Amino acid sequence: IKYDLKLCCLLTHMFQLNLPVCLKPPDIPHASVSEESRKRGYEQGDLLYYTCDTGYVSGPTITYICSSKSWKPVRAGELKPCELPDDTPNGYYQIIQGDDFVFGTTIKYFCNSGYQMVSKVQTRTCLLNKWTNHVPICEPVSCSPPTVQEGLIVRGLPDNDGPILSDRFITFSCADRSKYLSGSSELICGQDGEWSGTFPSCEDITCQAQKPLPPLYVTGLPPANEKMKYGHKLRFLCDSRYTLFGVTEVECLETGQWSAAFPTCREPVGCGMPPPLEFGDVQSSLQSSYDHGERVEYSCQSYYTLDGQTHKTCSNGQWTGEMRCIRPCTVTQDDMRRKNIELRYKSDPKIYSRHRDFVTFSCTRGRHDGRLAMRQQCIDGEMLLPSCQ
Repeated sequence: IKYDLKLCCLLTHMFQLNLPVCLKPPDIPHASVSEESRKRGYEQGDLLYYTCDTGYVSGPTITYICSSKSWKPVRAGELKPCELPDDTPNGYYQIIQGDDFVFGTTIKYFCNSGYQMVSKVQTRTCLLNKWTNHVPICEPVSCSPPTVQEGLIVRGLPDNDGPILSDRFITFSCADRSKYLSGSSELICGQDGEWSGTFPSCEDITCQAQKPLPPLYVTGLPPANEKMKYGHKLRFLCDSRYTLFGVTEVECLETGQWSAAFPTCREPVGCGMPPPLEFGDVQSSLQSSYDHGERVEYSCQSYYTLDGQTHKTCSNGQWTGEMRCIRPCTVTQDDMRRKNIELRYKSDPKIYSRHRDFVTFSCTRGRHDGRLAMRQQCIDGEMLLPSCQ
């Protein structure tokens, strides 16, 4: 029994001597175990050396020792710091990779509102002795000048072809009244250097019309129903058996619309009794109704003069034709006695003179005062009388 116990203790001691004390090496950021110190297992007292990754320094070599079944550090590595990066006017920077201004840290530059980055490279990285790249440059945001089409008026551009900065408004209009502005009449240069919309253009103002169906006919319509430009005119007429209702002519306006609705053709309608004529009469017997196209003749009373047409015509329910009866002039013996005058060629107690007739007077006593001529004309029922003293 004593022999077996002694053998067991000897085997246990031998097994403990061969079993590794420290197993997995510690994980050190930005460093790895050197080749010369790497092995499968580590016993107490073994040293472990680390090599820093590129860009990192540790001063003395990072060293760990296997002690009491664990690794204990002898020296830890530190990153090499960089000088503070330069600022850029009208902009700022932010760290986009890393936590401090040390080797490997990357920063990115941004521009303030109203400014834009003109440098192609916007980042810088801290190396062993300096920052990479030049400091990016921020310039005021500007928009490209508009492409000016012939006939397009642009207002609001800077003088002397200066830069178009953000928040500047420009307006557009067309020089030719026969064209309209297709697009926005106002654009603004945005904070991003882009215009608020696309540039407008000047297009021909056109109106459309299709060939009407009979009995309505139109002249001035182009072939193949092409669009007609501003100022173009169309004229309408109806078949002889129909009457035109509406305008006879329309024009293409600057709104792209026609000046009036297109007319229509309808069968004509008759008329009622013709209207009366003051100081005149209808020459024929009156009827209660008349057909389209019928005429009625008028005449004036004695000594009245007919001025205008001699007849009215029934035209699609309306009487057309204008005339009037003009009054004659009347001169009595009392009128002439007060003026000391008399008719030179008559001795009637009362005379009637038609419109535009002339009458000659002479003095009954005294002499002509010369203020009015002794020969006067009747005008629309009025005649001036000379006088003698």
